[in-house]
Amino acid sequence: MKNKIILYDLSGKNNIRFSPPCWNVKLCLIHNNIDFDTIPIRFTEKEKINFSNQTLVPIIKYNEEIISDSWNIFVWLNDKIKEIKLIPNEQTRVFSHFLYFWTSKSLLPIIFKLIANDIPKILNAEDKEYFIKSREDRIKKPLKSLLSDKKKSKIQLFQSLITFEKILENNKFFNGNNLGLPDFIFFGNFMWAEKCSSENLFKNLPNIHKWFLNIKKLNRL
Repeated sequence: MKNKIILYDLSGKNNIRFSPPCWNVKLCLIHNNIDFDTIPIRFTEKEKINFSNQTLVPIIKYNEEIISDSWNIFVWLNDKIKEIKLIPNEQTRVFSHFLYFWTSKSLLPIIFKLIANDIPKILNAEDKEYFIKSREDRIKKPLKSLLSDKKKSKIQLFQSLITFEKILENNKFFNGNNLGLPDFIFFGNFMWAEKCSSENLFKNLPNIHKWFLNIKKLNRL
């Protein structure tokens, strides 16, 4: 690509980058050696992304093109940069699209319950206030109430991931022998937890833990 991609990326204090879908996109760009810069966006800086006509990151800009939502970004990258073969066949598209929905609607809410009370620690005062109020409005109860349910949430996490743990018994990656789109989509959830919390999400999930560490090492993260 002639020009750099600009990625708008959620940021906490001390420039901590922790958004799951932003990490999914960043891993894809890094692994495929696609040149990009990031612009940090805090929770309370939504005016900086008004140009996208929506309120969520990730967003990428390339020349005059603006693409929001990680799935739309992956599709755009696949169409724009043919040589990376991000979506090489219909099977990859279907499985990856399933993972995109499943991780955001099923996996992410479970992880949230485990790390929600750690996230304010990586935010400045203004963002902390916004985060706590908006999330408590969303779940309709205090964040602190999630602490008493941690044991139950850990069981839910294990049950939700055991099938994926089994997949990695005989496969290096969810994409098979090579890192690919299904892995990019799965990865950000665990990077989110690592950046925000000391909570161990990998108990009794050694294959997923090995997969995660392998990706970080492979891409120098």
